[in-house]
Amino acid sequence: MFKAARRTWVLGGGGARGAAQVGVLQALFEAGVEAPGAIVGTSVGALNGASIAAYPSLAGTMMLREVWMSRPALSVFQTHPLGLIASGVRRDQLGVFPQENVKRLIERAQALTGITTFEQLRLPLAVVATDLNAGKPAVFRSGDLTPALLASTAIPGIFPMVRVNDREHLDGGVVENTPLNIAVDDGAKEILAISLMAGGEYEGPPTGFAELIARTLQLSLHHQMLSDYERLRQRSRIVVLCPVTAPTATWEMKRENIEAVMEASRVATAALLHERGSKLFRHSGIHYLQLR
Repeated sequence: MFKAARRTWVLGGGGARGAAQVGVLQALFEAGVEAPGAIVGTSVGALNGASIAAYPSLAGTMMLREVWMSRPALSVFQTHPLGLIASGVRRDQLGVFPQENVKRLIERAQALTGITTFEQLRLPLAVVATDLNAGKPAVFRSGDLTPALLASTAIPGIFPMVRVNDREHLDGGVVENTPLNIAVDDGAKEILAISLMAGGEYEGPPTGFAELIARTLQLSLHHQMLSDYERLRQRSRIVVLCPVTAPTATWEMKRENIEAVMEASRVATAALLHERGSKLFRHSGIHYLQLR
C-alpha cells in the first residue's frame, strides 16, 4: 500500500476501449493510490470520469464496472462506428442514429450514483467536447451532466451533433482525445493520465477498409498524445498509463469480452504498481501495459 501525491487524473477517449480504462482505475484504487484532486475526461473517459468524480474510491470503480456490464453499455458499444460505416451505411444516413442508447447508459450510471449535476460531484470534473462552430475544445464544468456527456461522446458521422448554449458540439476526441492540455492549463502540476489509443505491433496488413481506418485513427491519436506529452512535461509532472489494445480488439461486444479486457488491464496495472511502487509517480513517463 502506498500513496502518491494528489493530482489531476486525465481520462482519454477510445470508445469500447474504455473497459480497459476501468481495469486500470480499479488497480489504482486497490493499490491505495490516493484519489485525484480533479478529473478531466474526453468521450468515454468523460463517462468513466463522471462516475469516479461522484465516488472517487474502489467502491465507485466497482459501480462503474457494473455500468459497463449492463445492457445499455453493451448496446452502445456493440457495433464499432467504423465497422458500421464500412458495412454499408449510406452517406445520407450518417449522423442520424439516435443517441438514446448513450443517454440510457448515462442514466444507468446516474441511477447508481444518484448524481445528475456537476455541482453534486465529490471532485471537480471537466468534460471535453469539440465546439464545431469555433473548431476548438469546449470544456463543461457546471450544470447538468447529461448534455455535456452527450456532447463529449457525439461520434462524428454516427451520432447527431449536440446543441448546447446555441452551439454545435461533437466528440471531444476530435481535438483533445487525451486532454493533457486542459489539465495543464487548469494549473495541474501532477497529472496521471490513462490514454487508450496505444496499439500493439501489426503482424500483417489490415484486412479491410474499416480495420485500416481504425489503425490509422489509432496511430494518429496516440501520436497526438505523445506530442502533447513532450511539449507539456516541462510544465507538469505527467505519468501516462497506456493499455495496449489491438485496433479491433473490442469490436465484438460480449459480456465475457468486456470482463476479460477489464481484468487484463487491472492485472497489468497491478503488476506495474507492484514493481515500481510510489517511484512510478516521481518522474514524468509513459508506461505501456501489455494485456495478456
